[in-house]
Amino acid sequence: MATPQQKAAGRKSAKRFYARVNKRRIALVRELRRAGEPLIPEAVLKKLQALHLPPNEWVYNVCLRELMREA
Repeated sequence: MATPQQKAAGRKSAKRFYARVNKRRIALVRELRRAGEPLIPEAVLKKLQALHLPPNEWVYNVCLRELMREA
């Protein structure tokens, strides 16, 4: 079993890891905005519109994720 010091070190390490991941993600979004490119390409939006999805956020997110993988 881990000691309290080991647990604290693990939590601290996890915080640093996730902070680094979030920093990269935020930097990517800022770079795209600065470049003037939309976050979701126009072609993907048109494909989503053509699917006539039900008003369900989960379905929309799944379809958007799959279309973004293809783009």
